[in-house]
Amino acid sequence: LLPRLGADAKLLDVGCLEGSYTRLYADAIGAGDVHGVDVSLNDQARAKGVQSREFDLNSGAPLPYGDAEFDVVVCIESLEHIYPTDFMLREIRRVLKPGGTAIIDVPRLDSMLNIGLLTFGFQPPGIECSRDRRYGSINDDSVLTGHVAYFTRRALLEMLEHSGFRIVEARQVGQRSGWLMLQEAEGRRVSALGRLVWWLYDTLSPKTEYLVVKVTRGE
Repeated sequence: LLPRLGADAKLLDVGCLEGSYTRLYADAIGAGDVHGVDVSLNDQARAKGVQSREFDLNSGAPLPYGDAEFDVVVCIESLEHIYPTDFMLREIRRVLKPGGTAIIDVPRLDSMLNIGLLTFGFQPPGIECSRDRRYGSINDDSVLTGHVAYFTRRALLEMLEHSGFRIVEARQVGQRSGWLMLQEAEGRRVSALGRLVWWLYDTLSPKTEYLVVKVTRGE
């Protein structure tokens, strides 16, 4: 969904962590002016060529940039960690140039995986009742995500439009590949049957785990 713009383009990653994905986005765009904000890991991001600023997205303060400053703004799996979600979306719109592109990516509350887990009485991933550990999960080693906002497809699109964006395209993405990579990194073997079941779900499900929406500034 990212546009190919060239070296003059200016990119902002809202919630850039240590900058690895920010560099991938910048390379896809061709952007030569790359910025990011996050509450930590700024030195690591700067080492990757990201002009990262320490900034608490939950502070309620405006983003530390001028109006209409960026050609592309990405907010990838960050909005669900933020309490003032409406305010942050309005800030993303404020710093985006007219005609610019923003990409918003969040976990999907109404995924078939979550619906299935709820049906059988399990707590879905990313929907937590404790800040100490995961209770009610189908797997004992499930980690805390710290999510504080939850989005159905309808809710996300309505929120974006209410925040002054025009929706260009909405897609959904499954978590199969990321989950398989995690198992491999942690030395866990996934059976051929398990891989087949995941592939079938990921291919056939009408509601997979992540929503990715491309928007521009509405006028």
